[in-house]
Amino acid sequence: MSRTRQEMPGHILLRLLGHEGHQKHLSELSEDEWAEVLRIADQHRLLPLMHARLERGEMIAVVPQQHRDMIRAAHRTSALEVLAHRAELFSTTEMLRAQGIESVALKGSWLAWYAYPEAAERPVRDVDLLVREDQALAAFRHLQDHGFIQREGSAQRPEAMIGSAKHLPPLTSPMGVEFEIHMHAWEPAIGTAWPMPALQDSLILKKAKAAAPGDPCRYPDAQHMLMHLVIHAAYSHRFDVGPLVLFDIKYLLERNDVSMANFWRDAEQGGWLEGAALTMALVERWIKTGMQLHIPIPVAPELVDDCEALLVQDLAIKEDTGLLAELSETREKSGALGAARQLWQRAKGKQRASHGVPESSPEGWASWFGRRSRALAANLGRRDLHETAQRKARIGQWLSPSP
Repeated sequence: MSRTRQEMPGHILLRLLGHEGHQKHLSELSEDEWAEVLRIADQHRLLPLMHARLERGEMIAVVPQQHRDMIRAAHRTSALEVLAHRAELFSTTEMLRAQGIESVALKGSWLAWYAYPEAAERPVRDVDLLVREDQALAAFRHLQDHGFIQREGSAQRPEAMIGSAKHLPPLTSPMGVEFEIHMHAWEPAIGTAWPMPALQDSLILKKAKAAAPGDPCRYPDAQHMLMHLVIHAAYSHRFDVGPLVLFDIKYLLERNDVSMANFWRDAEQGGWLEGAALTMALVERWIKTGMQLHIPIPVAPELVDDCEALLVQDLAIKEDTGLLAELSETREKSGALGAARQLWQRAKGKQRASHGVPESSPEGWASWFGRRSRALAANLGRRDLHETAQRKARIGQWLSPSP
């Protein structure tokens, strides 16, 4: 059955997560609707948060019992996982410190324990550790010497990634927790096909601080954490990061003394004002933060609609959405020839795992090209792929205005 945007499962999910004004007139969902909404919620790691909101009475929908059981189980699993992540984070931080390498734990490692009402509400997929660029390779090798394993191949060898990549290949700890050693909090300009804000790594490292007694880690201060969340969501990922970012910002603002005047000043001076305004317009539409955001520039409601669709997109089309949006943006700025060059760069296998590790063989060009071509061909008939790519391209134009 054809549905309007307001009736699509992803939008229903946002309404369930939004403040009571969005939930008020949400009609009773059918079994099929619940199954699809929760499938998307599971993709985006939202089930533990949904359980907590149900328990606190913040989600007023009546959820069928079989789905309540699944949501509760996801919360329980998340509680165990965040404990395991924290234990590994602490021991790894101390291990690196013993070698004279100071690290700063980014995003979820702090948000789960110091922003959210319960750590289990904020699943942590992996642990991101920011270190000085000149210490990144030493940190990577030291972890390997202590049993951390690179399970998958990478597009470049680790030593070749210094200076151009955001982080080195992921390493898995002996306890099964994935770590990324970051040289940068977000991508350097040389590492992306679109403009990125100037790097702020030195300042983030300098102003990072401890969070609580007994916690050996250092974390970005609240202003830098908010900056990082915005740039990661808007510029690094063009809003295909999932709805958790809305709650990341909500709880960060509610539990920290953040100056919005300083935030907007930094955004304007740092070249990320458009991304900050769009992110905060999205938060303002859906989430009650308890403070005025004072967005300094107008944001078209249609752009916020585009962000919503990207937040809850089906992750099965995410990679192809990015490719089509990138080609569309390149064609707009550089014409058909520029788009053809960009496609050729992709076709050469820039992103493939060309450098293997002991546990795996490197993926050859023919294998990579065949796999990606088959996946793209399978998705090209999906209407939502093209619609989502168009939305992503429009957001790209907003984030990279013509001079």
